[in-house]
Amino acid sequence: MRQSLQAGFLLHYQNYQESSLLIDVFTQREGRLSLIAKGVKQQKSPYLGLLRPFVPLNMTYSGSRNLKILTHVETGTAEFILPGINTYCGFYLNELIRYFIPVGEPYQDVFLNYLSCLQQLKTQHNIEAALRTFEIRLMHALGYGLGLEFDFATDRAIEADLIYRYDIEQGATIDSEGNIHGSTLIAMQQENYINQRQLNEAKWLMRQVIDFHLQGKTLKSRLVIAKLMQKELCNSN
Repeated sequence: MRQSLQAGFLLHYQNYQESSLLIDVFTQREGRLSLIAKGVKQQKSPYLGLLRPFVPLNMTYSGSRNLKILTHVETGTAEFILPGINTYCGFYLNELIRYFIPVGEPYQDVFLNYLSCLQQLKTQHNIEAALRTFEIRLMHALGYGLGLEFDFATDRAIEADLIYRYDIEQGATIDSEGNIHGSTLIAMQQENYINQRQLNEAKWLMRQVIDFHLQGKTLKSRLVIAKLMQKELCNSN
């Protein structure tokens, strides 16, 4: 079946035969799709140079199987040019989508959250908070409840001045020897971080959650970001 023109982004590509690419895209209406982009590596291809990450695309494709054929692509609005390390943060988002979003299932809220996060990466506005918000919303969209509102053992609302222990499968419970503050859980719930401690704790917690659901898979972009941040730290000393 031929699909109508729809918005999407390239997540990943790899060479396919001599002149084609096998591409993974994230579309607004139909979620993640795998497409064959035939002949796009040829100099005469009208699509040469269009298939790049963070470029808004409008696409059509054909085929009824899981692997479809790209039939047309054009650029949408201006591309998201991500400065410096933010480029790798963008690749991190792409990896999360590729690992967690099943092929052929629409996740329009995740698509809109992806757009919002790219915009913040572009403007360098509250980068850490933007990444945490995307991660949390992604987990909720997939049905992985985080239990940020209540103590799972007592059903009492999370209190800002208490310290909690977090169990990935159950949620948070009061523990004076825990490693996350109630104020951080509330900040994650409200998507409003007021200090670096909250951001650091939220990053730690979301890494535990994501790693648990990845089931042993490795995010390459995370390793690259860690190396770049270490390099920047060394250069500043």
